[in-house]
Amino acid sequence: MLQEDFRVAIDIGTTKVCTIVARKRADHRVEVAGIGFVPCNGMSKGMVADSAAVTAAVKESVALASAEAGVEINTVYAGLTGSHVESKNRWVSVPRPDGVRTVTDLDISAAKKASGAVDLADDRKLLHVIPRSYALDGLYGIRNPLGMHTGELHVESHVITGSISKITELRNAVSDAGVRVSSMVVEPVASADAVLTADEREEGAVLVDVGGGTSDIAVYHDGAVVHTAVIPVGGWQFSNDLSIAFAIGFDEAEKLKIEHGTAAPELAGMKEEITLNPTTMDVPLTITKREVGQVLKERTSELFRMIMLKLDEPHLADIPTERIVFTGGGAKLDGFLNIAKLLFQRKVRLATPRGLDGMPKGTNDPSYSAAAGIALWGMRNLPVENHIGQLKNAPATSVSGNSDATMKPGALSVIRGWLPKRDSDAKREKETAGA
Repeated sequence: MLQEDFRVAIDIGTTKVCTIVARKRADHRVEVAGIGFVPCNGMSKGMVADSAAVTAAVKESVALASAEAGVEINTVYAGLTGSHVESKNRWVSVPRPDGVRTVTDLDISAAKKASGAVDLADDRKLLHVIPRSYALDGLYGIRNPLGMHTGELHVESHVITGSISKITELRNAVSDAGVRVSSMVVEPVASADAVLTADEREEGAVLVDVGGGTSDIAVYHDGAVVHTAVIPVGGWQFSNDLSIAFAIGFDEAEKLKIEHGTAAPELAGMKEEITLNPTTMDVPLTITKREVGQVLKERTSELFRMIMLKLDEPHLADIPTERIVFTGGGAKLDGFLNIAKLLFQRKVRLATPRGLDGMPKGTNDPSYSAAAGIALWGMRNLPVENHIGQLKNAPATSVSGNSDATMKPGALSVIRGWLPKRDSDAKREKETAGA
């Protein structure tokens, strides 16, 4: 194993921290060498609310991934989200000598530099400059102009910025855990890298990653990103609604959502009763699954209306977005896709991360899309660098491309213990075992 082939990605969400150690094999495929997944309560809507809590969760997650991979982690790519993240598309002219000349690598670098030369407010930082297409002497729609001849060269890029203060808070929380942040990767773009198919990128699709505290949106067309946005609503708000509606603690509300939640109450039976322990009552309260569903349906519908508003942009008017791809733990809610099909009147699907070999059992799940995407984005778009120190003893379990690979018992118990199985998941496992 070559140390320089290892990259480490960390997704710091409102409800969890996930660290993935990835490496590129000789055949250029990317595989998981280790993973660490722990709960976190130090973030709010994608931004740091309690730096000490975030640091503790990052430290534990990194330690689990390090032990599983048998490597010493010292550098990471960190995911970034939150309503402070903003984006826009811009055309710029690329400065180059007069006359018709061949487009070279230097011109491509100059195009990216010119796209990133934007006037930023004092508290804004440039995060990504992603070229979308080029124009050569008025001929538009050129994806790769390298080697072509032109007198004038223009480039359209998707430019993403964020708040310096929010970025610094997250970077410091990670650094305090003993690891250096090499690059920040905006999570809508990362998640799209992990779940969208080539056809979806070409023909047009909307990616919505419903996380714990935010819902990240990325729109793709003609193979490139057209639009990104972040909505400060996620699975945490769904649970909080239940907590308020039935006067129960947040942990009990989270369990209620996972075990009995549905966004389609009309399909739930009135006779399916659930016993709760409200903080405002001395006796238990009995409710039905349909009542739980009514609360969750309202929040689901509101989230979809907010998504529609984020997609109501002039530059998206002519972009075909008949496909909406959902991912993230919040999108696993029973009935979620049914409401989406009804309100959006488009094709919808729930996606799990793809492109990473050796994902352990229990992790091929929408909850891991952002972390997987950060690793893939870093591998494909950022300079080669070494994210690990020395190799430790090799882990007992091989992960060389086997999608059924398992993690060490300690790491897997953290995941299983924190993510209760839904009734449908348990039923599916029994059916699979019996087959």
